[in-house]
Amino acid sequence: MSSKESREWHLTPNGWVAGTLQHDSGRNPISPPDNKVLTCIYKETIVPDAMALSGYGEPGFNLSSNVSVIWRCSNHQLISELLDKFGSCPESI
Repeated sequence: MSSKESREWHLTPNGWVAGTLQHDSGRNPISPPDNKVLTCIYKETIVPDAMALSGYGEPGFNLSSNVSVIWRCSNHQLISELLDKFGSCPESI
């Protein structure tokens, strides 16, 4: 069985703020901060490999992940400055 989880991250003048968490057993909604300038979503998918599916041998799993921007304010200069200061979207749940 595969697992899919995601976390929204909001860039603010104070840094990255963790947002809504989506996991296999449900959703933990978190209101975004009012001063956000950029919102991205980090997604992880874990899929059993062929050995795990066959039932023979030692099972393994394949992890894939990606980051997507889902919202940005119109002030591209501010976004750029804050990305320089705080780095890119966190790649963590």
